[in-house]
Amino acid sequence: MQDQDPLYEVGSLSEETLRKLEESGLRMTVQRRHIIDILMRSQCTSPKELWYEAKEYVPDLGIATVYRLINRLEQIGVLSKARNLGIRPLVPKLGNLLDARGKKIRSLEGVKLSEVLRKGLTAAGVVGQNNVIQLTLSGDTINVTLVK
Repeated sequence: MQDQDPLYEVGSLSEETLRKLEESGLRMTVQRRHIIDILMRSQCTSPKELWYEAKEYVPDLGIATVYRLINRLEQIGVLSKARNLGIRPLVPKLGNLLDARGKKIRSLEGVKLSEVLRKGLTAAGVVGQNNVIQLTLSGDTINVTLVK
Protein backbone atom coordinates (compact mmCIF):
# COMPACT_ATOMS: atom_id res chain seq x y z
CA MET A 1 0.00 0.00 0.00
CA GLN A 2 1.07 3.54 -0.57
CA ASP A 3 1.82 6.00 2.21
CA GLN A 4 -1.22 8.15 1.41
CA ASP A 5 -3.60 7.80 4.40
CA PRO A 6 -6.26 5.49 3.11
CA LEU A 7 -9.33 4.77 5.15
CA TYR A 8 -8.44 1.08 5.18
CA GLU A 9 -4.89 0.13 5.88
CA VAL A 10 -3.73 -3.26 7.00
CA GLY A 11 -0.35 -4.65 7.91
CA SER A 12 1.09 -7.89 6.74
CA LEU A 13 -1.53 -10.63 6.78
CA SER A 14 0.91 -13.44 7.34
CA GLU A 15 0.23 -17.10 7.85
CA GLU A 16 0.12 -16.24 11.57
CA THR A 17 -2.81 -13.89 10.95
CA LEU A 18 -4.62 -16.45 8.81
CA ARG A 19 -4.05 -19.01 11.58
CA LYS A 20 -5.52 -16.58 14.15
CA LEU A 21 -8.56 -16.07 11.93
CA GLU A 22 -9.12 -19.81 11.68
CA GLU A 23 -8.55 -20.28 15.44
CA SER A 24 -11.19 -17.60 16.08
CA GLY A 25 -13.68 -19.87 14.30
CA LEU A 26 -13.61 -18.25 10.87
CA ARG A 27 -13.30 -20.52 7.85
CA MET A 28 -11.07 -19.05 5.15
CA THR A 29 -13.39 -19.05 2.16
CA VAL A 30 -12.58 -17.86 -1.33
CA GLN A 31 -14.67 -14.75 -0.65
CA ARG A 32 -12.74 -13.87 2.51
CA ARG A 33 -9.39 -14.47 0.82
CA HIS A 34 -10.39 -12.04 -1.96
CA ILE A 35 -11.42 -9.42 0.59
CA ILE A 36 -8.10 -9.79 2.44
CA ASP A 37 -6.19 -9.60 -0.84
CA ILE A 38 -8.00 -6.38 -1.74
CA LEU A 39 -7.29 -4.92 1.73
CA MET A 40 -3.60 -5.64 1.14
CA ARG A 41 -3.34 -3.95 -2.24
CA SER A 42 -6.16 -1.44 -2.50
CA GLN A 43 -6.95 2.09 -1.37
CA CYS A 44 -10.57 1.42 -0.40
CA THR A 45 -12.27 4.24 1.49
CA SER A 46 -15.27 2.37 2.90
CA PRO A 47 -16.65 -1.13 3.42
CA LYS A 48 -19.03 -0.49 0.53
CA GLU A 49 -16.13 0.41 -1.80
CA LEU A 50 -14.28 -2.71 -0.65
CA TRP A 51 -17.44 -4.72 -1.37
CA TYR A 52 -17.78 -3.27 -4.89
CA GLU A 53 -14.17 -4.07 -5.69
CA ALA A 54 -14.45 -7.61 -4.28
CA LYS A 55 -17.64 -8.29 -6.26
CA GLU A 56 -15.54 -8.12 -9.44
CA TYR A 57 -13.90 -11.37 -8.31
CA VAL A 58 -16.78 -12.92 -6.36
CA PRO A 59 -20.09 -11.75 -7.91
CA ASP A 60 -22.30 -13.33 -5.24
CA LEU A 61 -20.46 -11.66 -2.33
CA GLY A 62 -22.76 -10.06 0.25
CA ILE A 63 -21.81 -6.82 1.98
CA ALA A 64 -22.43 -8.46 5.36
CA THR A 65 -19.47 -10.78 4.66
CA VAL A 66 -17.24 -7.73 4.25
CA TYR A 67 -18.42 -6.21 7.53
CA ARG A 68 -18.09 -9.49 9.42
CA LEU A 69 -14.52 -10.02 8.18
CA ILE A 70 -13.54 -6.46 9.08
CA ASN A 71 -15.00 -6.96 12.56
CA ARG A 72 -13.18 -10.27 13.00
CA LEU A 73 -9.87 -8.73 11.88
CA GLU A 74 -10.44 -6.06 14.51
CA GLN A 75 -11.25 -8.64 17.19
CA ILE A 76 -7.99 -10.52 16.65
CA GLY A 77 -6.01 -7.26 16.67
CA VAL A 78 -5.03 -7.03 13.00
CA LEU A 79 -7.16 -3.95 12.34
CA SER A 80 -8.46 -1.22 14.55
CA LYS A 81 -11.23 1.25 13.87
CA ALA A 82 -10.16 4.75 14.81
CA ARG A 83 -13.50 6.58 14.97
CA ASN A 84 -14.16 7.85 11.47
CA LEU A 85 -10.48 7.89 10.60
CA GLY A 86 -10.58 4.39 9.20
CA ILE A 87 -9.00 1.09 9.99
CA ARG A 88 -5.31 0.97 10.77
CA PRO A 89 -2.93 -1.59 12.19
CA LEU A 90 -1.87 -0.59 15.69
CA VAL A 91 1.36 -1.40 17.44
CA PRO A 92 1.20 -0.53 21.13
CA LYS A 93 4.09 1.69 22.24
CA LEU A 94 4.99 3.87 25.18
CA GLY A 95 4.83 7.68 25.04
CA ASN A 96 6.19 9.78 27.92
CA LEU A 97 6.78 9.46 31.65
CA LEU A 98 4.86 12.29 33.37
CA ASP A 99 4.81 13.58 36.93
CA ALA A 100 1.56 14.07 38.91
CA ARG A 101 1.10 17.55 37.38
CA GLY A 102 1.43 16.18 33.84
CA LYS A 103 4.94 17.56 33.28
CA LYS A 104 7.14 15.38 31.09
CA ILE A 105 9.94 13.72 33.02
CA ARG A 106 11.36 11.81 30.06
CA SER A 107 10.41 10.19 26.79
CA LEU A 108 9.86 6.46 26.83
CA GLU A 109 10.59 6.17 23.12
CA GLY A 110 12.75 3.12 22.57
CA VAL A 111 11.44 1.36 25.68
CA LYS A 112 9.54 -1.67 24.46
CA LEU A 113 6.09 -1.94 26.00
CA SER A 114 6.12 -5.69 25.38
CA GLU A 115 9.31 -6.04 27.46
CA VAL A 116 7.92 -3.91 30.31
CA LEU A 117 4.74 -6.01 30.36
CA ARG A 118 6.66 -9.27 30.10
CA LYS A 119 8.80 -8.34 33.13
CA GLY A 120 5.72 -7.25 35.10
CA LEU A 121 3.83 -10.43 34.21
CA THR A 122 6.90 -12.49 35.14
CA ALA A 123 7.19 -10.72 38.53
CA ALA A 124 3.48 -11.36 39.11
CA GLY A 125 3.96 -15.06 38.31
CA VAL A 126 1.66 -14.96 35.29
CA VAL A 127 4.31 -15.95 32.73
CA GLY A 128 7.71 -17.60 32.96
CA GLN A 129 11.04 -15.79 32.58
CA ASN A 130 11.68 -17.37 29.20
CA ASN A 131 8.28 -16.56 27.72
CA VAL A 132 8.21 -14.27 24.70
CA ILE A 133 5.03 -12.22 24.33
CA GLN A 134 3.37 -10.39 21.47
CA LEU A 135 0.99 -7.46 22.02
CA THR A 136 -1.98 -6.53 19.89
CA LEU A 137 -4.66 -3.90 20.34
CA SER A 138 -8.35 -4.54 19.88
CA GLY A 139 -10.16 -1.28 20.52
CA ASP A 140 -8.75 -0.08 23.83
CA THR A 141 -7.77 -3.56 25.03
CA ILE A 142 -4.20 -4.83 24.92
CA ASN A 143 -4.09 -8.57 24.25
CA VAL A 144 -0.99 -10.51 25.32
CA THR A 145 -0.13 -13.63 23.33
CA LEU A 146 2.49 -16.10 24.55
CA VAL A 147 4.68 -16.75 21.53
CA LYS A 148 7.13 -19.07 23.29
